[in-house]
Amino acid sequence: MIYYFSGTGNSYKVAAQLAQSTSTKLADMSSVAVDVPVCDDAVVGFVLPVYAWGLPVIVEQFVKSLPRGVRHKYVYAVLTCGDDMGYADVLLRKALKRVGWQLDAVYVVQMRNTYVCLPGFDVDSPDVQQCKDRAFGQRMTHVAACVASRAPFDEREMLRGAWPWLKSYVLRPLFNKLLISDRRFSVDASVCSQCGACVRRCPLGNMRMGTDGLPQWHAGKCTHCLRCYHICPHHAISYGKFTRGKGQVKINL
Repeated sequence: MIYYFSGTGNSYKVAAQLAQSTSTKLADMSSVAVDVPVCDDAVVGFVLPVYAWGLPVIVEQFVKSLPRGVRHKYVYAVLTCGDDMGYADVLLRKALKRVGWQLDAVYVVQMRNTYVCLPGFDVDSPDVQQCKDRAFGQRMTHVAACVASRAPFDEREMLRGAWPWLKSYVLRPLFNKLLISDRRFSVDASVCSQCGACVRRCPLGNMRMGTDGLPQWHAGKCTHCLRCYHICPHHAISYGKFTRGKGQVKINL
């Protein structure tokens, strides 16, 4: 089984291709019940995006719900990131260890940038995106071969970037405390078509249509995946002033 979470489609693309290559079933972390059925002596994969050089809140919650003390033949993770991943793999390893799971290997796939909620962060330029697209196929072939051969952890597979400890252990907690919230999301009523795509496609059911026909947040379950922002066909959704003039990516889910 491959358990995945994907906000804007990057991790789903990886999980789907890996599942096809390895003849493995997929399960969405945001919809799987708490009592996850996992058999002993199995190969289990986790595919997830790196958020703020760490794990999405929904992934942390999912890991806590896993059956405790289950032993497996091989447990691996594939992390997707726009630039670098800091020590996200270490955080995942520790989270799994707390429920008695051992993480045998980690692979990283660099994908399109989707985070736009801080100054200096935006979607990739067309040239950068094309470069990543060209590298994707070769990278996935490598990852699938490593999984098939049950390859062990290799530090050379990581994309830690500069100052990884600072990013994962200092900036990430601040990011989670100050920015992982739906309070700053808003919609421009003058351009919103009231199509409801953002509400229907929110992976955590954190949105609803208000009596005025406009989307509303504030259900307290936001994992900051930005699917609502990127999926809006009219670019009507913003996150405070941070997203002014920022681009969108096409949702592939």
